[in-house]
Amino acid sequence: NGTATHAYAMDDVAFGCHPSAVLMPAILAEGESLGVSGAKALRAYVVGYELLAELAEREPDPMQPKGWHPTAVLGPVAAAGAICNLRGLSAAQSAQALGIAASMTGGLVANFGTQTKALHAGRAASAGILAARLALEGVSAAPDALERSTGLLRVLSPAGRVDTDGEFTRANSGLRIVLNGLSIKKYPVCYSLHRVTDAAIDIGRRDNFDPETVKRIDVCIGKTQAWMAGNQAPKTAQEAKYSVEFAIASGLVARAAGFGQIEDGFVRSPLVQRLIGATSIELRDDASPDDPIFSASDRVAVHLADGSVIDSGEVPYARGNARLPLTEPELRRKFIDCVTGGGRSDGERVYAMLREFDKLANLRSLTER
Repeated sequence: NGTATHAYAMDDVAFGCHPSAVLMPAILAEGESLGVSGAKALRAYVVGYELLAELAEREPDPMQPKGWHPTAVLGPVAAAGAICNLRGLSAAQSAQALGIAASMTGGLVANFGTQTKALHAGRAASAGILAARLALEGVSAAPDALERSTGLLRVLSPAGRVDTDGEFTRANSGLRIVLNGLSIKKYPVCYSLHRVTDAAIDIGRRDNFDPETVKRIDVCIGKTQAWMAGNQAPKTAQEAKYSVEFAIASGLVARAAGFGQIEDGFVRSPLVQRLIGATSIELRDDASPDDPIFSASDRVAVHLADGSVIDSGEVPYARGNARLPLTEPELRRKFIDCVTGGGRSDGERVYAMLREFDKLANLRSLTER
């Protein structure tokens, strides 16, 4: 389930990671086997999210340029913590589980844009369950496997600036799932592309706009965002998910960037390919205060054949960002699209069940139906 979640590229984002793609598959699988309640599963999710946030916030530098996929390298530890909570492991057992999970991490940015990337989330979820089960059986691990000089955080750290000395302190004003929330992906493309995708769609939806009249497209985007989505001349749907040029072409041509556009035929269509070739990128070197992977904002300027220019202006947040959340109807529509894309026709029924997730007495009642 973790692999399927990430393969769709429609999961959520926080702290440079995809929390739910790792946590929910692990919790649902173990929760079903244990017969726990929906409320208990949600509590375990909050624990896993808080742990992921704690680890990610200790590293001031983005891991991606170093070659690490944060979801894959921090996810196993977060999932292990969630499963420890779900199973009611002791503090000592939980510490062992986190140490075990620290040796189960791995995932390379080199595999972004390939099917292997989706395996990162699935393997992380699986590792979390295995680590907790091994700890329950008494398997040992280093008590400082996260913070010692040869531990996970220092080994991963791009510039060695990671904080491994500070104590864990929960924010006085509440949990980070409440303070920071989740950024819900609206499009099945790399999240680093969502701001320019929004900008292109807005331009494409303008009255009397005709993509055939586009002469040139200028894009201003953060350098790390562009680096993560570096397929400059995509020819397949898999490549298009990680292409700045495609995201903008899709928005201008289809006024969308959904499952209908992540198709080889659409990617290779003459107009889309022409607009991909007409796009130039300017890289920004500043950083968003909310996420160092992103620049403070992105911008798209479309030059038309008649000499006029349509400028998106600065776009600081994508639709679905925790600071610009999707509405309930938008969330529902996204869910139905994903279910339909997966070959099921019962999306409305499943959505209604999930809306009552916290009231489930036993997770098996969800999966059995």
